[in-house]
Amino acid sequence: MGTSIAAYQLPLDDLVSVDHVHLTKEIEAEKNIDIPPEDLLMSLRLNAQQKYAYDTILQACFASQGHSFFIDGPGGIGKTFLYRSLLATLRSQGYIAIAVATSGIAASILPGGRTEHSRFKIPLDFSKNRTCQLSKQGSVARLLSESKLILWDEASMAKRETIEAFDDLLRDVMESELPFGGKVVVFGGDFRQTLPVIKQATKEILLQSCFLNSPLWYKLHKLKLTENMRAILDPQFSEFLLRVGEGRELVDFNGEITLPRDLVIPYYDKEESLNRLLQSIFPDLTLYSLDPYRMINRCILTPKNSSVDELNDILIKRFPGELHTFISSDKTVDQRHQGDYEDFLNSQNPKGLPPHRLMLKEIDRSY
Repeated sequence: MGTSIAAYQLPLDDLVSVDHVHLTKEIEAEKNIDIPPEDLLMSLRLNAQQKYAYDTILQACFASQGHSFFIDGPGGIGKTFLYRSLLATLRSQGYIAIAVATSGIAASILPGGRTEHSRFKIPLDFSKNRTCQLSKQGSVARLLSESKLILWDEASMAKRETIEAFDDLLRDVMESELPFGGKVVVFGGDFRQTLPVIKQATKEILLQSCFLNSPLWYKLHKLKLTENMRAILDPQFSEFLLRVGEGRELVDFNGEITLPRDLVIPYYDKEESLNRLLQSIFPDLTLYSLDPYRMINRCILTPKNSSVDELNDILIKRFPGELHTFISSDKTVDQRHQGDYEDFLNSQNPKGLPPHRLMLKEIDRSY
Protein backbone atom coordinates (compact mmCIF):
# COMPACT_ATOMS: atom_id res chain seq x y z
CA MET A 1 0.00 0.00 0.00
CA GLY A 2 1.52 3.33 -1.04
CA THR A 3 1.78 6.46 1.04
CA SER A 4 0.51 9.85 -0.06
CA ILE A 5 3.18 12.44 -0.75
CA ALA A 6 1.19 14.83 1.43
CA ALA A 7 2.26 12.80 4.47
CA TYR A 8 5.84 14.03 4.01
CA GLN A 9 4.90 17.73 4.20
CA LEU A 10 6.91 18.63 1.09
CA PRO A 11 6.44 21.96 -0.72
CA LEU A 12 4.25 20.68 -3.55
CA ASP A 13 4.42 23.91 -5.53
CA ASP A 14 8.15 23.40 -6.01
CA LEU A 15 7.83 19.84 -7.23
CA VAL A 16 8.04 20.13 -10.98
CA SER A 17 8.71 17.05 -13.04
CA VAL A 18 11.82 16.90 -15.17
CA ASP A 19 9.67 16.24 -18.23
CA HIS A 20 7.63 19.38 -17.58
CA VAL A 21 10.79 21.46 -17.22
CA HIS A 22 12.10 20.04 -20.48
CA LEU A 23 8.83 20.80 -22.24
CA THR A 24 8.89 24.36 -20.95
CA LYS A 25 12.50 24.88 -22.03
CA GLU A 26 11.78 23.61 -25.54
CA ILE A 27 8.93 26.05 -26.02
CA GLU A 28 10.67 28.93 -24.28
CA ALA A 29 13.74 28.45 -26.47
CA GLU A 30 11.56 28.78 -29.56
CA LYS A 31 9.78 31.83 -28.16
CA ASN A 32 13.07 33.49 -27.22
CA ILE A 33 14.58 33.39 -30.71
CA ASP A 34 16.08 36.78 -31.45
CA ILE A 35 14.12 38.82 -33.98
CA PRO A 36 16.42 41.01 -36.09
CA PRO A 37 15.07 44.59 -36.04
CA GLU A 38 15.29 44.81 -39.82
CA ASP A 39 13.04 41.75 -40.15
CA LEU A 40 10.22 43.57 -38.37
CA LEU A 41 10.25 46.19 -41.12
CA MET A 42 10.34 43.74 -44.02
CA SER A 43 6.55 43.50 -44.25
CA LEU A 44 6.51 47.17 -45.26
CA ARG A 45 8.80 46.48 -48.23
CA LEU A 46 7.01 43.52 -49.79
CA ASN A 47 6.02 43.76 -53.44
CA ALA A 48 2.43 43.07 -54.50
CA GLN A 49 2.87 39.31 -54.94
CA GLN A 50 4.78 38.92 -51.69
CA LYS A 51 2.18 41.02 -49.84
CA TYR A 52 -0.65 38.86 -51.14
CA ALA A 53 1.13 35.69 -49.98
CA TYR A 54 1.97 37.32 -46.64
CA ASP A 55 -1.64 38.36 -45.98
CA THR A 56 -3.05 35.03 -47.15
CA ILE A 57 -0.77 32.99 -44.90
CA LEU A 58 -1.31 35.19 -41.84
CA GLN A 59 -5.06 35.03 -42.35
CA ALA A 60 -4.82 31.23 -42.35
CA CYS A 61 -2.72 31.32 -39.18
CA PHE A 62 -5.50 33.07 -37.29
CA ALA A 63 -8.38 31.12 -38.87
CA SER A 64 -10.04 28.22 -37.12
CA GLN A 65 -8.92 25.68 -39.74
CA GLY A 66 -5.38 25.32 -40.98
CA HIS A 67 -4.24 25.43 -44.58
CA SER A 68 -1.08 24.29 -46.32
CA PHE A 69 0.77 26.39 -48.88
CA PHE A 70 3.57 26.10 -51.38
CA ILE A 71 5.46 29.24 -52.37
CA ASP A 72 6.89 28.73 -55.83
CA GLY A 73 9.47 30.99 -57.40
CA PRO A 74 12.92 30.89 -58.98
CA GLY A 75 16.06 32.07 -57.21
CA GLY A 76 16.17 35.78 -56.47
CA ILE A 77 12.40 36.11 -56.34
CA GLY A 78 12.34 37.05 -52.64
CA LYS A 79 11.11 33.86 -50.99
CA THR A 80 13.51 34.18 -48.06
CA PHE A 81 12.50 37.82 -47.65
CA LEU A 82 8.87 36.70 -47.35
CA TYR A 83 9.76 33.89 -44.92
CA ARG A 84 11.60 36.23 -42.60
CA SER A 85 8.70 38.69 -42.69
CA LEU A 86 6.26 35.98 -41.63
CA LEU A 87 8.52 34.66 -38.88
CA ALA A 88 9.20 38.12 -37.48
CA THR A 89 5.52 39.12 -37.49
CA LEU A 90 4.32 36.03 -35.63
CA ARG A 91 7.22 35.80 -33.20
CA SER A 92 6.97 39.49 -32.31
CA GLN A 93 3.39 38.80 -31.17
CA GLY A 94 4.48 35.94 -28.93
CA TYR A 95 3.46 33.08 -31.22
CA ILE A 96 5.57 30.05 -32.09
CA ALA A 97 6.72 29.89 -35.70
CA ILE A 98 8.95 26.94 -36.54
CA ALA A 99 11.45 27.31 -39.38
CA VAL A 100 13.15 24.35 -41.05
CA ALA A 101 14.87 23.73 -44.37
CA THR A 102 16.03 20.75 -46.37
CA SER A 103 19.64 21.95 -46.49
CA GLY A 104 21.76 23.23 -43.64
CA ILE A 105 22.78 26.36 -45.54
CA ALA A 106 19.16 27.31 -46.22
CA ALA A 107 18.31 26.66 -42.57
CA SER A 108 21.13 28.92 -41.39
CA ILE A 109 19.61 31.87 -43.27
CA LEU A 110 16.34 31.63 -41.35
CA PRO A 111 16.34 32.92 -37.74
CA GLY A 112 16.04 29.87 -35.51
CA GLY A 113 16.20 27.61 -38.55
CA ARG A 114 17.12 23.93 -38.41
CA THR A 115 17.04 21.05 -40.86
CA GLU A 116 13.81 19.08 -40.88
CA HIS A 117 15.67 15.90 -39.90
CA SER A 118 17.06 17.61 -36.82
CA ARG A 119 13.81 19.25 -35.75
CA PHE A 120 11.29 16.49 -36.53
CA LYS A 121 13.59 13.45 -36.21
CA ILE A 122 12.68 12.29 -39.70
CA PRO A 123 14.65 9.13 -40.60
CA LEU A 124 17.36 9.39 -43.23
CA ASP A 125 16.91 5.81 -44.43
CA PHE A 126 13.27 4.97 -45.18
CA SER A 127 14.11 1.37 -46.02
CA LYS A 128 14.50 0.69 -42.29
CA ASN A 129 11.97 3.05 -40.75
CA ARG A 130 9.27 5.30 -42.21
CA THR A 131 8.11 7.13 -39.09
CA CYS A 132 9.51 10.11 -37.20
CA GLN A 133 11.28 9.14 -34.00
CA LEU A 134 9.21 11.38 -31.73
CA SER A 135 7.07 10.66 -28.71
CA LYS A 136 3.54 11.97 -28.87
CA GLN A 137 3.97 13.15 -25.28
CA GLY A 138 7.42 14.61 -25.89
CA SER A 139 8.67 18.17 -26.03
CA VAL A 140 8.78 18.48 -29.83
CA ALA A 141 5.24 17.13 -30.13
CA ARG A 142 4.00 19.79 -27.74
CA LEU A 143 5.98 22.41 -29.62
CA LEU A 144 4.31 21.35 -32.87
CA SER A 145 0.91 21.41 -31.22
CA GLU A 146 1.34 24.97 -29.96
CA SER A 147 2.96 26.35 -33.11
CA LYS A 148 1.09 28.91 -35.18
CA LEU A 149 3.13 28.33 -38.33
CA ILE A 150 5.56 25.73 -39.63
CA LEU A 151 7.76 26.92 -42.48
CA TRP A 152 9.79 24.50 -44.61
CA ASP A 153 12.22 26.04 -47.11
CA GLU A 154 13.78 24.17 -50.05
CA ALA A 155 11.02 21.56 -49.90
CA SER A 156 11.61 20.97 -53.61
CA MET A 157 14.85 19.19 -52.62
CA ALA A 158 13.13 16.90 -50.10
CA LYS A 159 12.05 13.37 -50.95
CA ARG A 160 8.30 12.88 -50.98
CA GLU A 161 8.68 10.20 -48.28
CA THR A 162 10.21 12.82 -45.99
CA ILE A 163 7.24 15.16 -46.32
CA GLU A 164 4.75 12.29 -46.08
CA ALA A 165 6.39 11.15 -42.83
CA PHE A 166 6.07 14.72 -41.55
CA ASP A 167 2.38 14.69 -42.50
CA ASP A 168 1.87 11.45 -40.57
CA LEU A 169 3.63 12.98 -37.57
CA LEU A 170 1.37 16.04 -37.49
CA ARG A 171 -1.79 13.97 -37.96
CA ASP A 172 -0.75 11.81 -35.02
CA VAL A 173 0.21 14.72 -32.77
CA MET A 174 -2.91 16.75 -33.58
CA GLU A 175 -5.18 13.67 -33.66
CA SER A 176 -6.64 14.90 -36.92
CA GLU A 177 -7.07 13.41 -40.38
CA LEU A 178 -6.70 16.79 -42.04
CA PRO A 179 -3.57 17.29 -44.17
CA PHE A 180 -0.67 18.06 -41.84
CA GLY A 181 -2.98 17.69 -38.88
CA GLY A 182 -4.76 20.94 -39.68
CA LYS A 183 -1.65 23.02 -38.94
CA VAL A 184 -0.65 25.95 -41.12
CA VAL A 185 2.38 24.69 -43.03
CA VAL A 186 4.21 26.76 -45.63
CA PHE A 187 6.51 24.95 -48.02
CA GLY A 188 8.77 26.80 -50.40
CA GLY A 189 11.21 25.95 -53.12
CA ASP A 190 12.05 25.94 -56.79
CA PHE A 191 11.67 22.76 -58.84
CA ARG A 192 13.73 24.41 -61.59
CA GLN A 193 16.79 23.89 -59.40
CA THR A 194 18.09 20.83 -57.55
CA LEU A 195 15.65 17.96 -57.05
CA PRO A 196 16.12 15.28 -54.36
CA VAL A 197 19.64 13.88 -54.39
CA ILE A 198 19.64 10.09 -54.67
CA LYS A 199 22.79 8.11 -55.29
CA GLN A 200 22.94 6.49 -58.74
CA ALA A 201 19.26 7.24 -59.36
CA THR A 202 17.80 7.42 -62.84
CA LYS A 203 15.75 10.37 -64.04
CA GLU A 204 12.55 8.39 -63.49
CA ILE A 205 13.47 7.56 -59.89
CA LEU A 206 14.32 11.19 -59.17
CA LEU A 207 11.01 12.38 -60.53
CA GLN A 208 9.06 9.73 -58.62
CA SER A 209 10.73 10.75 -55.36
CA CYS A 210 9.86 14.40 -55.94
CA PHE A 211 7.26 16.21 -53.81
CA LEU A 212 5.30 16.92 -57.00
CA ASN A 213 4.36 13.23 -57.20
CA SER A 214 3.04 13.01 -53.66
CA PRO A 215 -0.74 12.95 -53.06
CA LEU A 216 -0.11 15.80 -50.60
CA TRP A 217 0.98 18.10 -53.42
CA TYR A 218 -2.57 18.46 -54.70
CA LYS A 219 -3.81 19.52 -51.26
CA LEU A 220 -1.57 22.59 -51.12
CA HIS A 221 -2.62 26.12 -51.99
CA LYS A 222 -0.04 27.35 -54.52
CA LEU A 223 1.34 30.89 -54.23
CA LYS A 224 3.52 31.93 -57.15
CA LEU A 225 6.15 34.67 -57.10
CA THR A 226 7.41 35.88 -60.47
CA GLU A 227 9.01 39.29 -59.93
CA ASN A 228 12.76 38.69 -59.69
CA MET A 229 14.04 41.16 -57.10
CA ARG A 230 17.68 40.11 -57.40
CA ALA A 231 17.85 40.68 -61.16
CA ILE A 232 15.39 43.56 -61.29
CA LEU A 233 17.93 45.68 -63.20
CA ASP A 234 18.57 42.90 -65.72
CA PRO A 235 15.16 41.61 -66.88
CA GLN A 236 16.60 39.86 -69.95
CA PHE A 237 18.85 37.67 -67.80
CA SER A 238 15.95 36.99 -65.43
CA GLU A 239 13.77 35.86 -68.32
CA PHE A 240 16.59 33.68 -69.66
CA LEU A 241 16.87 31.90 -66.30
CA LEU A 242 13.12 31.28 -66.27
CA ARG A 243 13.18 29.83 -69.79
CA VAL A 244 16.00 27.47 -68.83
CA GLY A 245 14.36 26.41 -65.57
CA GLU A 246 10.98 25.81 -67.17
CA GLY A 247 12.41 23.97 -70.19
CA ARG A 248 11.38 26.65 -72.70
CA GLU A 249 14.88 27.52 -73.91
CA LEU A 250 15.83 26.09 -77.30
CA VAL A 251 18.21 23.12 -77.30
CA ASP A 252 20.37 21.54 -80.00
CA PHE A 253 20.20 17.93 -81.22
CA ASN A 254 22.21 16.86 -78.15
CA GLY A 255 19.69 18.46 -75.83
CA GLU A 256 22.17 21.18 -74.85
CA ILE A 257 21.48 24.89 -74.40
CA THR A 258 23.54 27.53 -76.16
CA LEU A 259 24.40 30.38 -73.81
CA PRO A 260 23.97 33.94 -75.10
CA ARG A 261 27.22 35.40 -76.43
CA ASP A 262 27.21 38.26 -73.94
CA LEU A 263 27.37 35.71 -71.09
CA VAL A 264 30.34 33.78 -72.44
CA ILE A 265 34.07 34.46 -72.35
CA PRO A 266 35.60 32.40 -75.18
CA TYR A 267 38.27 29.91 -74.16
CA TYR A 268 41.58 30.18 -75.98
CA ASP A 269 43.99 29.04 -73.32
CA LYS A 270 43.84 29.03 -69.53
CA GLU A 271 45.96 32.12 -68.90
CA GLU A 272 44.31 34.36 -71.48
CA SER A 273 40.78 33.27 -70.61
CA LEU A 274 41.40 33.78 -66.89
CA ASN A 275 42.77 37.24 -67.57
CA ARG A 276 39.71 38.17 -69.60
CA LEU A 277 37.41 36.83 -66.89
CA LEU A 278 39.16 38.77 -64.14
CA GLN A 279 39.25 41.92 -66.23
CA SER A 280 35.52 41.71 -66.95
CA ILE A 281 34.58 41.23 -63.29
CA PHE A 282 37.23 43.42 -61.64
CA PRO A 283 38.24 46.02 -64.25
CA ASP A 284 39.87 48.50 -61.83
CA LEU A 285 41.60 46.96 -58.81
CA THR A 286 43.17 50.29 -57.86
CA LEU A 287 39.72 51.80 -57.44
CA TYR A 288 38.51 48.79 -55.45
CA SER A 289 41.49 48.97 -53.11
CA LEU A 290 40.53 52.54 -52.22
CA ASP A 291 36.82 51.75 -51.90
CA PRO A 292 36.27 48.05 -51.06
CA TYR A 293 32.49 48.52 -50.95
CA ARG A 294 32.50 48.75 -54.74
CA MET A 295 33.43 45.05 -54.80
CA ILE A 296 30.43 43.88 -52.77
CA ASN A 297 28.31 43.06 -55.82
CA ARG A 298 31.15 41.41 -57.73
CA CYS A 299 32.26 37.82 -57.31
CA ILE A 300 33.41 34.76 -59.24
CA LEU A 301 31.83 31.43 -58.34
CA THR A 302 33.77 28.23 -58.91
CA PRO A 303 32.93 24.56 -58.31
CA LYS A 304 36.20 23.88 -56.46
CA ASN A 305 37.90 25.60 -53.54
CA SER A 306 41.25 25.08 -55.24
CA SER A 307 40.07 27.33 -58.09
CA VAL A 308 39.05 29.98 -55.56
CA ASP A 309 42.54 29.89 -54.05
CA GLU A 310 44.13 30.18 -57.48
CA LEU A 311 42.01 33.20 -58.45
CA ASN A 312 42.63 34.86 -55.09
CA ASP A 313 46.39 34.49 -55.53
CA ILE A 314 46.22 36.08 -58.98
CA LEU A 315 44.09 38.98 -57.79
CA ILE A 316 46.09 39.77 -54.66
CA LYS A 317 49.23 40.06 -56.77
CA ARG A 318 47.48 42.54 -59.06
CA PHE A 319 46.32 44.83 -56.29
CA PRO A 320 48.57 47.88 -55.80
CA GLY A 321 50.87 47.85 -52.80
CA GLU A 322 53.69 45.81 -51.34
CA LEU A 323 53.03 42.09 -51.03
CA HIS A 324 53.54 40.47 -47.62
CA THR A 325 53.63 36.68 -47.34
CA PHE A 326 53.02 34.92 -44.03
CA ILE A 327 53.80 31.24 -43.49
CA SER A 328 52.01 29.16 -40.86
CA SER A 329 53.89 27.08 -38.32
CA ASP A 330 52.33 23.61 -38.22
CA LYS A 331 53.56 21.15 -35.63
CA THR A 332 52.75 17.55 -34.80
CA VAL A 333 51.81 16.57 -31.26
CA ASP A 334 54.78 14.23 -31.17
CA GLN A 335 57.81 16.19 -32.39
CA ARG A 336 59.44 12.98 -33.58
CA HIS A 337 56.91 12.88 -36.45
CA GLN A 338 57.44 16.49 -37.50
CA GLY A 339 59.67 15.64 -40.43
CA ASP A 340 57.30 12.96 -41.71
CA TYR A 341 54.10 15.00 -41.62
CA GLU A 342 55.14 18.65 -41.96
CA ASP A 343 54.51 18.83 -45.72
CA PHE A 344 51.16 17.12 -45.26
CA LEU A 345 50.11 19.55 -42.52
CA ASN A 346 51.14 22.50 -44.66
CA SER A 347 48.97 21.21 -47.51
CA GLN A 348 45.82 21.17 -45.37
CA ASN A 349 43.41 24.11 -45.39
CA PRO A 350 40.84 23.48 -42.63
CA LYS A 351 37.69 25.56 -42.53
CA GLY A 352 37.98 28.72 -40.46
CA LEU A 353 41.78 28.89 -40.59
CA PRO A 354 43.98 30.87 -43.00
CA PRO A 355 45.98 28.95 -45.60
CA HIS A 356 49.54 27.83 -44.95
CA ARG A 357 50.81 30.57 -47.26
CA LEU A 358 48.86 33.77 -46.64
CA MET A 359 49.47 36.71 -48.99
CA LEU A 360 48.29 40.18 -47.96
CA LYS A 361 48.69 43.72 -49.17
CA GLU A 362 48.26 46.90 -47.20
CA ILE A 363 46.09 49.52 -48.88
CA ASP A 364 48.20 52.33 -50.25
CA ARG A 365 46.18 55.55 -49.86
CA SER A 366 48.56 57.46 -52.11
CA TYR A 367 46.96 56.01 -55.26
